[in-house]
Amino acid sequence: MTEQQAPAKQSVEAKPAATIILLRDGGQGLEVLMLEKASGKHFAAGALVFPGGKVAPEDIAYAQSKDIADEPFAALKIAAVREMYEECAIMLARQPGGARVMDAAEVAQCQASHGEAEILEIVTSLSLELATDQLVRFAHWITPPYRPKRFDTHFFIAPAPAGQMEADVDGYEIVDANWRRPADLLEDVHEGRVKLVLPTMMNIIKLSRRSNVAEALEVADEEAVVPVTPKRVKTEDGEELHIPDEAGYGMTTIPAEFLRSA
Repeated sequence: MTEQQAPAKQSVEAKPAATIILLRDGGQGLEVLMLEKASGKHFAAGALVFPGGKVAPEDIAYAQSKDIADEPFAALKIAAVREMYEECAIMLARQPGGARVMDAAEVAQCQASHGEAEILEIVTSLSLELATDQLVRFAHWITPPYRPKRFDTHFFIAPAPAGQMEADVDGYEIVDANWRRPADLLEDVHEGRVKLVLPTMMNIIKLSRRSNVAEALEVADEEAVVPVTPKRVKTEDGEELHIPDEAGYGMTTIPAEFLRSA
């Protein structure tokens, strides 16, 4: 087999991005918040996704203003929290020095006093702090160099705030939100009822091994995060995608049915 390399001139820079995989304990085990992307020209149109997006200049500026820019993954965590609020109005914020993340009523008060302001404006105005310490690194995927759009995406898991279980989607980029058991979600994918992009599917597979939020957080905190850049490999049976074994997904070759579903 030989690895297929894209010409250097086709490679574009991978944009830094961050995603939150929000978790809760449901009646039948671990559940994940999944957002449905609108159809059309959006990235991953029509797919179920985790909240997240590209790192913006304001994320970096906010980290610098709080003297946390040198902390590991600070701007990425801020971007993930910001994007989640923009997409589904769940706010990971609290009073300075406090332990409890705000509940829905407190978030509603912030929104009532600040209209449609972005989360970084709200927390700055009200002297709140982002609860970025709730985020635990879970995965790191980099789009292969042969793709026209590339992202360098860090995935974090976090427990859902006890008082904010209901997502309020923006209705433009995100049209629906639901809590799903990983096993049920994978069944829907294989039956063709829903669409997941590959990194989302692989991270759902990894989470399907965990029975509750505490276990997921504990294991993620102990495991090393290995960057994954899927590689095209030509074989006698056709083209395959390979990922590193040490990334912890339990496989090095992506099954063809996963690629068809994703």
